[in-house]
Amino acid sequence: MAIQKLSKLIELAQKIPKKKVVVAYAQDETTILATKRAIDLEFAEFTLVGDKKVIKKICADHDIDSSIFTIVHEPDEMEAGHTTMQLLSEGDGDVMMKGLISSDKFLKCMLDREYGLMIPDATLTSVSIAEIPNYHKLLIFADAAFIPRPNIDQKIAMTNYVIETARKIGVKRPKVSVISFSEKLNPKIPTAIDAAFISKMADRQQIKNADVDGPLSIDLSIDPESLRYKGVSSCVQGNADCLVFPFLEAANVFYKSLTHFAHAQMATAIVGTKIPTTLSSRSDSMSNKLYSIAFACLRADAELMNNIEIEKIR
Repeated sequence: MAIQKLSKLIELAQKIPKKKVVVAYAQDETTILATKRAIDLEFAEFTLVGDKKVIKKICADHDIDSSIFTIVHEPDEMEAGHTTMQLLSEGDGDVMMKGLISSDKFLKCMLDREYGLMIPDATLTSVSIAEIPNYHKLLIFADAAFIPRPNIDQKIAMTNYVIETARKIGVKRPKVSVISFSEKLNPKIPTAIDAAFISKMADRQQIKNADVDGPLSIDLSIDPESLRYKGVSSCVQGNADCLVFPFLEAANVFYKSLTHFAHAQMATAIVGTKIPTTLSSRSDSMSNKLYSIAFACLRADAELMNNIEIEKIR
């Protein structure tokens, strides 16, 4: 049975050995509150890299004993990123977490070949899991953070990543919608051509373990009534588990609209790295960061995620 609530990620993370999380530039309130909550829930321990004075002040302001963290003093944002990567490359951590550091600086540090944290030739992508109050299940989508104009190879990689993520949370055969503004094929619309190409790859079993259709608009992806009204037949059936967006702008607006207008909860990860990595926005809520930590800790436990069926640990 698939996981229906993000809180289940925390329950599962509590069943495995604690993971050590290293946080880059960990000197913002929501990050420290999320890490404190994860410690209270006993599924992770943390090394905070950042300005020690700022970290201790935030802890004091919230009556948190700063000794529950390992604090590595590095007040410079970029150097905090490099120090984080160095610790992880030396094996001193299981999970990488973005703190107050900007995404571009975090990414630059990650991509530094000196640390060897990237999977060779992998596409680096952000994958988000959304718990939306008016949608009946978790919704997985990519890419809201990294690739401004993904080419067809990158979109294929994104499609495989969302399928893999869905299967990791118990969706045995996810329904994947490759998004465009319309379901109609138009040779003048590159997003429609790419979506149709990926859909046909799935038909030919070049993309496996999922029902993939595209191009599809958002309404046809998640609303069966829209399908019936427009007379469209789709293997996704208006019941998508996963969305693959054509552009970063579309996915990022979707992400922030869900969080601010629909009050969705999120867990967000970077895929394509050797070490599971969280990528919450600096403005994300404490709960979103907590869920992201839990999911990364689960991904760090290969035995749980790859060899144990979700149903057996419910």
